[in-house]
Amino acid sequence: MWRNVLVPTDFSGAARKALQLAMRLVAPGCTVHLMHVITPVEADPYSPVRLRPEVQARRRFPEEITQELLEQLCREVAKEGITIAPAWRRSSDVVDAILDYADTIAAELIVMGTHGHRGLKRFLLGSVAEAIVRRASIPVLTLRGQVEVPEAIHHILVPTDFSEEARLALREAVRWAVHFRARVTLLHVLMPAWVPIPVAEVAAAYDLMPELQQRLVAALNLWLETELSPDIEAAARIEEGPVDLTILEQARRDAADLIFMATHGRSGVARWLLGSVTERVLRQAPVPVLTLRAAPWPLKTDV
Repeated sequence: MWRNVLVPTDFSGAARKALQLAMRLVAPGCTVHLMHVITPVEADPYSPVRLRPEVQARRRFPEEITQELLEQLCREVAKEGITIAPAWRRSSDVVDAILDYADTIAAELIVMGTHGHRGLKRFLLGSVAEAIVRRASIPVLTLRGQVEVPEAIHHILVPTDFSEEARLALREAVRWAVHFRARVTLLHVLMPAWVPIPVAEVAAAYDLMPELQQRLVAALNLWLETELSPDIEAAARIEEGPVDLTILEQARRDAADLIFMATHGRSGVARWLLGSVTERVLRQAPVPVLTLRAAPWPLKTDV
């Protein structure tokens, strides 16, 4: 299914789990590229030099220590038929270095760990993964450090808002489902709408809910009929509640192995309006999350 998979690493526990996940997903003939970005030591809490605090180690070049750590990781996860290619780059911009390297090796998938922190810690430790998710032109599979690596892929959960971006996520889920012989659940979440209406009309509004749910189920089933082959087991589901929390609860309750979601790839205000559900799921998901960026990332322009 893949020829080149990129696994960026900062040598943390979350990054190690991401490497383990990548090795479980790939088949013989694939190359897993294990990459570390060396940044200025003072700004990098995961600098290889900090991971070797002995006085002797501090006198060695970061490149030497990085190569040593990469080779150690390669030995730990070695698997017959799969090539693990260690690499490092020196850059002050970790995100650009990872994306540039992904282009260089023609990566088809990026697998990386995310620390899942909130507040200041999240901006220090989790911003790289979130930036990669927003900007990568290929699918990105993220795994929180607190999440166990799935033994196999049996069930894929695909939340949808019926947008074209969500349809792309479903199509990618179908590819995975065929490869791993997994079943697919297509989920739509009805968010409670707090609309000020007269009390006399409340009952009438609730009377419409069964009809609305029937229409939504029909729309979900049409998506499944259109995008899935008959040999894939699939189900459509409607749930009501806060979107991100309902997705997370559904993943736990149905023992999903993966969640597939689209991200709009925007920044600033538009990102918070359109991409916040995906990002909240990323930071709290009980299973790995695969994201696809549907909108093209704007090119840099010189002013």
